[in-house]
Amino acid sequence: MIEAEGEQAPLEALANELAQDFLLSTYLLESRIVPAAERLGSNKPLKETDAQLPFCQHCQPQFGDNQHANFAQLVLPCSHCHGERVIEDNADLAALQVADLVNLATQLLSGETITLTDVIGSIQLGRQPFNDGDSAVLVCNPNTLSEHFVLENRQVLSLSSIEKPLLLLKPQPTSGISQSLIPVGFAASRLQQVLCELLRVKGVDWLYIKGAKRSVFANVLGVDLPVQSQACQLTQAGTGFTLAEPLHESVRFGNYVAVASGNRKQPQIISSLSTEQNVWDSTDTRKAAECAALALGAEFGQSSHYALIYFSEQYDSQILVRDDKGSLTSFLTLPKLPANGSAIHAAMQISEHAGVWQKFVGQQPAILERLLALDLNDYSAATLNSLWAVAAVLIGLNGESAKSLATSFVSSAMANCSANSPRIDFPLVKREDGSSTIDWTKAIGTLVSFRLAGDNDEAKLAFAMHDSLADFIANWIERLDLNSGIERVYLAGSDIANPVIVKRLGLRLGKNFPMASSQQQDLDGALLATGALYLRQRRG
Repeated sequence: MIEAEGEQAPLEALANELAQDFLLSTYLLESRIVPAAERLGSNKPLKETDAQLPFCQHCQPQFGDNQHANFAQLVLPCSHCHGERVIEDNADLAALQVADLVNLATQLLSGETITLTDVIGSIQLGRQPFNDGDSAVLVCNPNTLSEHFVLENRQVLSLSSIEKPLLLLKPQPTSGISQSLIPVGFAASRLQQVLCELLRVKGVDWLYIKGAKRSVFANVLGVDLPVQSQACQLTQAGTGFTLAEPLHESVRFGNYVAVASGNRKQPQIISSLSTEQNVWDSTDTRKAAECAALALGAEFGQSSHYALIYFSEQYDSQILVRDDKGSLTSFLTLPKLPANGSAIHAAMQISEHAGVWQKFVGQQPAILERLLALDLNDYSAATLNSLWAVAAVLIGLNGESAKSLATSFVSSAMANCSANSPRIDFPLVKREDGSSTIDWTKAIGTLVSFRLAGDNDEAKLAFAMHDSLADFIANWIERLDLNSGIERVYLAGSDIANPVIVKRLGLRLGKNFPMASSQQQDLDGALLATGALYLRQRRG
């Protein structure tokens, strides 16, 4: 909050100056000017700290504009962001001259792939995608963004923010990009900015980049959040209340380590990617949803009933419910599908939809052949994407792997233009531990029934799977609310980055329940390490 007192004209001038100096952030939800009859905040001055940005609106128009005298001066001093300092700490990077950068751009123009040391570490750039699928798109010409990708105005603003996020975008059919969804971002360093400008003037709109070390952000309930952040911090200053005291001082979950520090009344938690080995490892695919719930409880201070929808690509996806005593119970765990298409085919042959299945595969021998070749070993946990990969094959989509098929399925659902969609059945069945799961054979059986009825609209069928699942989940949570009361619904997990499922869940549940996701952590990385600090579990 900034408060000022004065006459209208100088106050308007001050407001304009502030608007120019305050950079756009992906975390900014709203800004406004209101009249104040009395002081609303305190007169305690802000602590002065240097900004840590690679560049800002003051220096970028100089080193990043090919018409400026300071173009390509990577160590150009900036009294606002001090972006030159991190470059000066790297002798090889600081030594690059204009001729060196022009030579690098020429190599890229000729089709070569180059490896560079940037302020974020080693990166690779090229005009062709990298074979391991770890490609993101580096935009050289922001003015042509909508020509190559399907996106909304809010996403353009997010890409332009100081966080320099990567957003998962759907390429336009004419883009020349084969991936159905791909991370896209603007230049995140001075080196990248200069190379992009050199290529832009030569008519290159975008490049492939590998090793970007940037978080992919997803829009969840109207807020852009990192799927997996490099690091996050929970403090009393951030939450507005004293954090509950963690049960462990340090813990690892997956690739993240969380450390609790500070006194008992005001602990702070720092969670980050770490290779530190001398830390208790609590990684357990079955505990991921519980860790996410505990981390959200720490962040929001919730002690009442809530439900968590945790859909993850790498850990068991679950719906958990918390009661007023703090106990977490699993209402639903997504099914773990068989490891390959042959086992899927065998399961369908003995299911209640066996007749429909036999008729479908008899009419679609090419689809059966592709299904039999499907390998689902990439999905070792109970995940939504394994089901999406199978459904993708059945509606006729193509992909080199199960993961690319699942991505194509989501991309296809995003393209749906139909006003109505079929209803796919997702019935519940009991597991041995008493919790529920979904009878996936009935979902697949319903899907092929619509295919047999002549519905071959890939986008409509993919959307129908998403929409029907969201509708079933909403009905289950409403039933839980009637039985025990649900005061809030949280969303977490990497598959919540799926724009179709998160939007459908928001529409189905948002009318009846307050909904939220982490605002200070991420969806499925640091969040789990934070939660593991609160696990009631003995160290191994």
